[in-house]
This record gives sequence, C-alpha cells and structure tokens, in this order.
Amino acid sequence: MSSTLLRLLPVLVVAPLALLPESEPQAPPREGLVTLYAHDDLASSFDFRSGTAGGRVVDGEVRLAGAQLVYGAFLRDQLSFGFVRNERVEVFDLGDARVAPQVRARDQAAEFPVSVLHTLAFDGARFTYLGPGGDVHAFEPADRILGSLPPEELRHLQPQLGHTYLLRLHHEGVGLGDEFFAFEVVDLEPARRLTMRWTAVPRR
Repeated sequence: MSSTLLRLLPVLVVAPLALLPESEPQAPPREGLVTLYAHDDLASSFDFRSGTAGGRVVDGEVRLAGAQLVYGAFLRDQLSFGFVRNERVEVFDLGDARVAPQVRARDQAAEFPVSVLHTLAFDGARFTYLGPGGDVHAFEPADRILGSLPPEELRHLQPQLGHTYLLRLHHEGVGLGDEFFAFEVVDLEPARRLTMRWTAVPRR
C-alpha cells in the first residue's frame, strides 16, 4: 500500500462522523406509567415535570427538590406531598372517575368504561373531559382544586387502587402559573410499591 493512501485513510474514517447532525434535546415526557418503590431511596419519589424519579443523592443525602410526590418514605403506605420549599402542591382525590362507553349495534367488540384521566383538560377556568363521540363535558368535581392553595407543609393521603387524582403545582416566584397533572393508581401493594398512570393535563 502506498504511503499516499495510508495518509488518506484517517480522513476517510473520520470525515463521516463530522457529518452526523447534532441530536436535539428531547422534551420531557407528558405521560407514562411509573412504579414508586417505598423502600428505594430514589425511586420512591416522582417528578411530574421531567417524568423521572424525583430523588437525587447530593453530598451524602437524598434531595427531593425536583419531586412532587413520595410514596412510603415519610409515612408508611402514604403518598406525601408539599415537602419542597417555595412550592405549594395540592392533591385532590377524584375517586373512581370513569366514562361509560356508548354502546352501538355496529360495534365489533365489547367496550369498557375508561378513566377520565385520558381526556381530562383545563381551559383556564374549568376542567372538562371528552365523552363518547368526542363530546366535551364539564367535570365539576375537578374544579374544587381551583380554590386557595394550602400553606407550605408536608401532607399525606392514603392512595386507593383505581382512583384518579388531580395534582396542582405552584412554584412561588416563578411566572409559570399553575401546572396540573393527573394520575390513576393502577396497581398497589401496600407499603411496598404503587404503580400509577400519569399525564400532564393539557389546556384545551
């Protein structure tokens, strides 16, 4: 092999790498299925904004500055919230909120009620959901979370299997306005783990 060809080989190998486009940062997920483990220092908490575990080990301790919910760490078998300074969180139990299907003679398969979680939305003044056929309905039970926010303090609730919860998040001094998330407890092994389907409530 000639010395000229040997000098060209590194150029041929390296050049294609320079042509690869830079990967753009991905937006955080807006919905998902997550399990919180009561006995895991990090995975017992959840950050709805990033869609990831909320705990971080910093200087030998767990920091929860990015989390809004913790399962079983502060109180056995309880969901805890309101533990971050300058951030107020409200969680409201909507119960087993489901939308019945519209049975049609032409349906090829049986249908079952669907959680209101999947179509819940906020229009800036009230909450709504979509019913069969895409009809928009007011969802007044959720509007009760729009009252005055509670003071900054650690609070707890007992999660119930099959229940849907609405979470309101307000960060003091940040002009983001209130953020709303919803989650449904789809599996629960008390004092050990809780699985929830969650979503950021869209504005519609």
